[in-house]
Amino acid sequence: MPLPIVDYKFCPQCGKPLLSVDFSGQHRPHCPDCSFVFWGNFSLGVGGVVWHEGKVLLVQRAHNPGKGNWTIPGGYVEQDEQIAVAITREIREETGIHAKPLSVIALRDRPGEKHDAYIVFLLEYLGGTLQGEPEEVSDLGFFTLEECENLPIAQLSLSVIKASRTLLIPTSPGFLPQTGVKMIGGDQAILYQISKEPE
Repeated sequence: MPLPIVDYKFCPQCGKPLLSVDFSGQHRPHCPDCSFVFWGNFSLGVGGVVWHEGKVLLVQRAHNPGKGNWTIPGGYVEQDEQIAVAITREIREETGIHAKPLSVIALRDRPGEKHDAYIVFLLEYLGGTLQGEPEEVSDLGFFTLEECENLPIAQLSLSVIKASRTLLIPTSPGFLPQTGVKMIGGDQAILYQISKEPE
């Protein structure tokens, strides 16, 4: 469930009234006491393409937006969660299927009142039993590409499904997690980079 859009009037850290201050040409709420800056409203979602025996995993949305439409499974990333962990959790919760991320294959960028980014993974099917989460999913299953094209399916889902078919080869290109790259954030920070093979 996405968080509501917040319009800060008072500092969420110290409670003092916020002032509008220019940061590189953009006015932003700023606290003169503790230096808090409100940088904007953002949400991060993930979706997953899981193929099994020539069919792809889809869920039918049980609520709006898009109630009744078929989509790849996915959801929102928690604040303290890596995106690869989020997509495996979302797929397991929504469908009962266990899967392993192979590569980032798409990014939808949607600026607006809330800047919404959606990262799509290609995942390897590991097992499990199809079982939908009733609050999220009204139906689910594995479908051939031809069957997908005849469903009321979200165009983003259909597009990434079609694109993912060319990636189902032993050395799939894509944005793969890299190891041995030291970054700020310690063990929680992961770099996804174009590569033919995971390092």
